[in-house]
Amino acid sequence: MPYLDVISPGLFSSVQDNGRYGLKSIGVSSGGVLDSQSYIISNFILGNSKNDASIEIIGGGFEAIFSEPTFFCITGAIGKNYLDKKLILVNTPYYASRGSKISIGTLETGWICYLSIVGGIQSKKYLGSRSVYINSGIFGQKIDKYTKINYIEKNYLPEPKIFKVKNKYSTLSTNNQVTSIRVLESTEYNKFTNKSKKLFFNSIFNISDQYNRQGMMLDGPKIHTKGDNHDIISNYVNKGSIQVPGDKMPIVLLSDSQTTGGYPKIANVISTDFNKLVQLRPGSKLRFVLIDIVEAQKIYIKNINLIEQSIYEENLEKISLNVNGSNISLDYLFGDKANLIGIDGRLLPLDFIKEL
Repeated sequence: MPYLDVISPGLFSSVQDNGRYGLKSIGVSSGGVLDSQSYIISNFILGNSKNDASIEIIGGGFEAIFSEPTFFCITGAIGKNYLDKKLILVNTPYYASRGSKISIGTLETGWICYLSIVGGIQSKKYLGSRSVYINSGIFGQKIDKYTKINYIEKNYLPEPKIFKVKNKYSTLSTNNQVTSIRVLESTEYNKFTNKSKKLFFNSIFNISDQYNRQGMMLDGPKIHTKGDNHDIISNYVNKGSIQVPGDKMPIVLLSDSQTTGGYPKIANVISTDFNKLVQLRPGSKLRFVLIDIVEAQKIYIKNINLIEQSIYEENLEKISLNVNGSNISLDYLFGDKANLIGIDGRLLPLDFIKEL
């Protein structure tokens, strides 16, 4: 079977899909992708099913070689990405030939990107999902140097397309921006003092460097419960839960969080804003905004048709060339960030100037 031969895994890379659901009662975390919006977009662009697995890359620095021809795309965080040392665009289905090298550089905007391949990654399934859950020790492993990641060989798509994502639906925030994250009251909300509630919603927090797929710790003012009792009988937690342990510093639980927790939860990030939250890199600033369940439901309903609302196609330019007496028509795009050309349904990056 064709495979990606990993040269560098970057900061942290793993195979992920939508995760495992209906198993929390037996202590199995749902896991799955962190930024579901970027993941969904990648499968949409390639014509994959909604649950085809992708490679989730946190922090960039990933490099690998394709063993056989295929189509791929990169979505999510934006950086300088290359195919065979030629700059490539995000949200674009490129063709990779046998031996092509994909390089995902330092991420400049955002923190997580997805490398998806037509037909999806073909890793082993555990309990119906390919999602790697490191904390379990049994649901797969993170990607390391020399890891081989299987995929299905496919060297043809019907027509070359370029996709754009409307800015107002972007999960990415600019550097040094204070990002507003909307939350609901959580189950232990009333265990916190009124002073701490006001402090929590009127303060700016920084994301610490203690950040992984299980959770992100925040730096900021200490948040006190009534009586400063930060131990409770363990109860249900999920991704987006904001716990406040004994050191009184909030922790936001992410996709690989445990299924129960013994710290009080002051709030829970709404599903629509969770994608924005996880794209914030360590050191980013954020504030929490309290909304009610009715508003949260309206936001969710508005975003159900996210793909149809946020993605549109950009037309390629056409050029005709006369080669040895034969006319050849090509699709192309010249941009500030990358140039590409479409030949027989395949988009390829180019290195030449517009005047040609």
